[in-house]
Amino acid sequence: MADTNKGLESLIEATAVGLREKTDFPGRWCKHFTEDCINKMKQYGESGNLCDHKCEYCEKFKWVIDRAKHYAEQTGVPFSEVLAGWERDRSYWFMNYYQDCNQPKIKDGRVRVFDTKDMFYESLGKKTFRCPSCGSESNNAYECTCGWTSYGLFGTMGKGVTVLIKDGMIMSHIFMPVAWEG
Repeated sequence: MADTNKGLESLIEATAVGLREKTDFPGRWCKHFTEDCINKMKQYGESGNLCDHKCEYCEKFKWVIDRAKHYAEQTGVPFSEVLAGWERDRSYWFMNYYQDCNQPKIKDGRVRVFDTKDMFYESLGKKTFRCPSCGSESNNAYECTCGWTSYGLFGTMGKGVTVLIKDGMIMSHIFMPVAWEG
């Protein structure tokens, strides 16, 4: 099995755990779940057909696959590599990790795409970043001396940017580079 298939397998397993265990909110559970649903998840990436159950787990699974396909269309990176990159970086529950703030649509300008890290670094100019809280310039893309960070509960509050490096499918949420303002 190719490493790129591991992303889909990891996402399916995370979804299946919740569907099987039913340890969280009952409103998320699917009363129609069977092991056949796992096969339907495997096919969804190719066929676009899943199930017509509207449980929260299946809806989140569909959202992730559809968003990964969006990234594939916008970047030219194969869908399986996009998903493998996300799953490699995911360190907490998939229902919380996969959200618009972590995987925003590329078309809306909140994501800047670069082929390599070097191309990203070249675009930064003097390498200063605008803190969305106090408005000052910071030499750190993730933290300001006022105590604000680009990660955590408040993050950049829509004033930062998500950077995507296609080589390695690296995504990072940072303060807006001053060189990009304008």
